[in-house]
Amino acid sequence: MNKKITPYILLFLTALLLFSCKSAKLSDAEEKQRIGEYFEAAAIYRKVYTKTSPQKRDLRGYIAYRMAECNRLINNTPRATSAYMNALRYDYPDSIVSLRLGQMYQKSGKYMDAIRHYNDFLLLNPESQLALNGIKGSELAPQWKQNPNRYIVKRMEKFNSRRGEFCPMLYGEKYDQLYFTSSRTPKGANKDEDETISAITGQRNNDFFLIKQDEQGNWLAPVELEDEVNTEFDEGTPSFSKDGNTMYYTYCAQDPEGPRTSEIYVSTRSSAKWGKGTRASIVKDSVTALGHPAVSPDGKYLYYVSDAVGGFGGKDIFRSRLVGNDFGPMENLGPDINTPGDEMFPYVRDSVTLYFASNGHPGMGGLDLFKATQDSTGKWHVENLKAPINSMGDDFGITFEGDKEK
Repeated sequence: MNKKITPYILLFLTALLLFSCKSAKLSDAEEKQRIGEYFEAAAIYRKVYTKTSPQKRDLRGYIAYRMAECNRLINNTPRATSAYMNALRYDYPDSIVSLRLGQMYQKSGKYMDAIRHYNDFLLLNPESQLALNGIKGSELAPQWKQNPNRYIVKRMEKFNSRRGEFCPMLYGEKYDQLYFTSSRTPKGANKDEDETISAITGQRNNDFFLIKQDEQGNWLAPVELEDEVNTEFDEGTPSFSKDGNTMYYTYCAQDPEGPRTSEIYVSTRSSAKWGKGTRASIVKDSVTALGHPAVSPDGKYLYYVSDAVGGFGGKDIFRSRLVGNDFGPMENLGPDINTPGDEMFPYVRDSVTLYFASNGHPGMGGLDLFKATQDSTGKWHVENLKAPINSMGDDFGITFEGDKEK
C-alpha cells in the first residue's frame, strides 16, 4: 500500500515545486506590470531578482529597474530607491535611472543627493525640464521650510486611520459634511471576508466615507457610505455640483483580462442616498485613463486628469464643457499648467482660480499643491503653495470652506 502512495506523494511534491518556480517567473512579473498590478509585480520581481546570479549583470539591472518602477508607482519610496540604486550598480543602460533617483531622494528630503542625481541625468539630457525643475525645487525647499507662510496645518486625528485617507471634499450649504476616500476597514467588517485587496496597491480597495458636524460644529467620527455608489472596486476623489445632487468621481474596475484603467463616473442623489454610478461618456474608448474630476462652481466645465495622447507628458489636466448630461471635447489646459511630469487632483475655486497637484513644476518633493490664476489674456500664472502646506512627500487633494481661506 505504501508503494502505491509514494508515486502520488512524489507527483504532488513535483507539482508544488513547479508551482513555486512558476510563482516567481520574470514573464509573470512583466505581465502583472503591463496590466497595472504593480504591487504583485514588485513582489514577483523581488523573488526573481534574489534568484538571479550577480554574474548576470544585464538581467539583474533589468529586473532591478522594473522592480523600482513598480514600487515608485505604488509610492513605496524606500524600496524604489533601493531598487534604482541596484539598477545603477548593474549598469542599467538608460539614464532615466538617474532622474528617478533624483525624484526619490527629493521625495525623501535628501536634497543634496537629489541634485547630484539630477545633474548626472542632465549630462546626457541637458534640456530635461523635469531635472531642471527638480534641481530648482531641491534648492528652494529648504528655504521654504525655514520661512513658512501664514497657513497653519494640523493633523485631523479623528479623521485618520492606519490606512490611507485622501482627497477630502466639503459638502453642504454650511460645509458641515466632509466626504473622503479611504482604504481603511469599515467598523464591524470581518477582515478576511469583507476585504478585497487590490493587486495594484496591495491595500484594501478605496471607498467613500462621510463625516458630519454636530449642532455645536464638532466633527463626528467617520462612517462608511452605505449608498450604492460604493462598490467592491475602487472609487474616490469626489466632486459635487453646486446644487449638491450630482457627484463626479474616479472609478477603477478590475477587469481580469485588460489593463486597470481609471474612469470618471457620475452618481445622482435621490432621497438622501447616492445612486449607483454610471460611466461619464467623455471618451468613446475604454483604454484612455480618466480621473480626479472637479466640477467648476458655475457648473459649466468638468476638469479632470488624463494620460490621453498628445499631452505634455505624464498625466495632464483637461476640461470638457458640461452640456446637460453630455460632455464637450477634451481641452488640454496647456503648457502653463501641464509639464512633462504629472499634474493631478484639480480643484476649481472660481472661474479664474485653479488648485492642483504636480511633480513636474519646481516643488519640495513628490506631488506639491499649486495655485494657478488666469489673467485677462487667458494665460495661467502658477505658484507653489510652499511650506507648511507642502512637504517632501505627496501633498494633494485640497478643498475650501467656501470663500474662507480654510
